[in-house]
Amino acid sequence: MRRKDKEITDKGEIEEILSSAMVGRLGTCAHEMPYITPLNFTYEKESGKIFLHCANEGRKLENIRINPHVCFEVEEVKDVIVKQPTCASSVAYRTIILFGRIKVVSDVQAKAYALQKLADKYAPQNPKVPFTDAMLNKTNVLEIEISETTAKRSPIKPVITDPSKK
Repeated sequence: MRRKDKEITDKGEIEEILSSAMVGRLGTCAHEMPYITPLNFTYEKESGKIFLHCANEGRKLENIRINPHVCFEVEEVKDVIVKQPTCASSVAYRTIILFGRIKVVSDVQAKAYALQKLADKYAPQNPKVPFTDAMLNKTNVLEIEISETTAKRSPIKPVITDPSKK
């Protein structure tokens, strides 16, 4: 990482970001063409894995079948810091980029487990009802085994509204 002063190394903070972020972006590549897909996801702290769900067909799955090496990104934008001149403005954020191998989960119990984790994250108010075979058959679950993680933050700095007080 070029800016070591912005690097997040605390595992707890990284896990907190992965647990609270609502959208992640999956980067796949096949036939020398990168492809990014925004997805709902859940992070399982115990195993250190990312779980995603998707349809049974599509470009993302085609790419994964050709090349299981992926990149996954999440970010949390805290604030836009407006300064004068405009080019001195900035954004306060935390972001994580991780690399790993992705696979389609085929075990029915593992699929149901991951889908329940996703349901718990995105619809915790809903009753826990077992997934039917029809539901499990029309949904793919993807699992990323993480091999490398980088995390970065831009600290929130005081907003200067009066340029004479720099």
